[in-house]
Amino acid sequence: MHDRGERIAGWVRKWNSGLTRFLERRVPARIDAQDLAQEVYLRLLRVEGFDSIAEPQAYLYRVATNVASEWRLRACNSKPHGADELESLLAEASPEAELDEMQFSAQLDAALRRLSPMVRGVLFLKLRDGLTHQEIAEQMGITPRVVRRCVSRGYVELREYLTTDRTTL
Repeated sequence: MHDRGERIAGWVRKWNSGLTRFLERRVPARIDAQDLAQEVYLRLLRVEGFDSIAEPQAYLYRVATNVASEWRLRACNSKPHGADELESLLAEASPEAELDEMQFSAQLDAALRRLSPMVRGVLFLKLRDGLTHQEIAEQMGITPRVVRRCVSRGYVELREYLTTDRTTL
């Protein structure tokens, strides 16, 4: 955990200002993006397989996207909003933020399509559904050891593809 904390502290020093700007573009102005950034770092402290994260900046921004989306969803459900208020929440996403999100999403989708179906399925259940290795193994009818191998292989392949893809853009 100590090593993890030091690694996250390094991420904070390196990427916090960019992450905060990224979050500011995704939530209404009245929300403190620093608070959301703190939630991102807290989630990183709880991530299973943290040491397997090959592309920390991409992973950090994916977690931030999820935090911002969850916040918007909770905000919409926490009190009644009129159609005008909901429309203004959607309109506050800047074109730059939408473009960033679309580009990242397209890169990630292309990278995921290159993975084998087994590896892609395991990563899908782990990242989207948040299942544990044991739960994935039970759902897919494989062993937890195979799940760990698929997660590890998937992270390596995604890192290689996304790193190569970025250098050619």
